[in-house]
Amino acid sequence: AYGVSDGNKAYMGFGSNPIGQYPTDWWEYDMLSNNWTQLTSFPSSGRNHPAMVLVNDKIYVGCGSDNNGNLNDWWEYDIPSNSWIQKLDLPANERHHPFYFSIGGYAYVGFGHGSISGPGSNPSSSSYIYNDFYKYEPVSNNWVQLSNFPSEARVAGTQFSYNGKGYILSGDGDDHGPLDEGEFWEYDPVTDNWIQLNSHPGDAIWAPGCFVIGCDVYF
Repeated sequence: AYGVSDGNKAYMGFGSNPIGQYPTDWWEYDMLSNNWTQLTSFPSSGRNHPAMVLVNDKIYVGCGSDNNGNLNDWWEYDIPSNSWIQKLDLPANERHHPFYFSIGGYAYVGFGHGSISGPGSNPSSSSYIYNDFYKYEPVSNNWVQLSNFPSEARVAGTQFSYNGKGYILSGDGDDHGPLDEGEFWEYDPVTDNWIQLNSHPGDAIWAPGCFVIGCDVYF
């Protein structure tokens, strides 16, 4: 399953169950009362490994994969009205397990594993891993293509944003094998540039998790 937190509440759904189904139920968890509330179900195809990004009082979900393959659709969940609406598709190859984060009033999505060759794909590998990167502007419902990631294409790491910048951490490389080390990169939306930071200790990890408390990230 995937989830995001907003203040004292968290929102969770998607993923797959033990018999290969992709549930569409959607839930709110109140951290103060320790209660779950079922919300309006997702109105389209359930999926594994989507992007899920909180921007203001809305949650954006898209990409991922289901039994029919990879996806590039994009959906908005409005927290106050408990309603879903479909938005403009990601204008790029369908994919699952992208990297994603929010900065300011925008969502950022890119990389991931697709079904056909695309930006950054390794020509000697049958795994189609990408390095393209996009910004979604909620007010205009528009996508802007940004500079391609300047290093090896990658998939299935983890990510967060902090203090006006985005960060990606670990994952698999362009052959869908582990990166040589647990790479750590910082994205500056003002300059549309990436800077490599110190790798995390130990080997690169496929599909890890992380969270931020204060000015510390836990991985």
